[in-house]
Amino acid sequence: MEFLSDRERTVVRAVARLATGNPFLPERVENERLALGSAFTPMASVWHEGADLEADNPNVERLSELAEGLARELRGRLARGVRVRGDALRDYEGLVFYLLYYRYLSAFAELIERGRAGRATTARIGDYERYRADAGHFLRIPRVSLPFEVDPAHLFAWGYQVRRAFEGTFRGIQGGSMPAARLRAAVWQSIFT
Repeated sequence: MEFLSDRERTVVRAVARLATGNPFLPERVENERLALGSAFTPMASVWHEGADLEADNPNVERLSELAEGLARELRGRLARGVRVRGDALRDYEGLVFYLLYYRYLSAFAELIERGRAGRATTARIGDYERYRADAGHFLRIPRVSLPFEVDPAHLFAWGYQVRRAFEGTFRGIQGGSMPAARLRAAVWQSIFT
């Protein structure tokens, strides 16, 4: 048995690009379409302040559900020793990064809100132990050496920084035009190069 079918490879790569790509570019929509196939709902080509982040985009919830199921299935295949070729492990990691980011979005939002309210962001994070266990489950598989071997604390910090940068850019740069979208994309690129 192959680790990924052709369709799964397309989905996993598209979701991995969503995890690491620039969310303010139209390529985000193309990756959503590739991942969801016929379940994709056409949306505006760029996110902007007039939209309500993920609430206005049903594709985000569908992608999260897709990532949940696919990550569980692929983790099981890896644990059973299914042979992996090419960049499939790197793409699997990208899928897991996406999964963990959306699974713990509320924890990142809570930290951002603490900072806005002037409360300490260094206080203990309630969801972190669960996050660490989930990250370990998907990224620490016996007899499988993943390309990045990311520490869960580092990955959690990455998710927090991504969400913080996204909200600041999303809310701070107004306008739904392509020039405004390119400005948001350029700001994002300057943060995450």
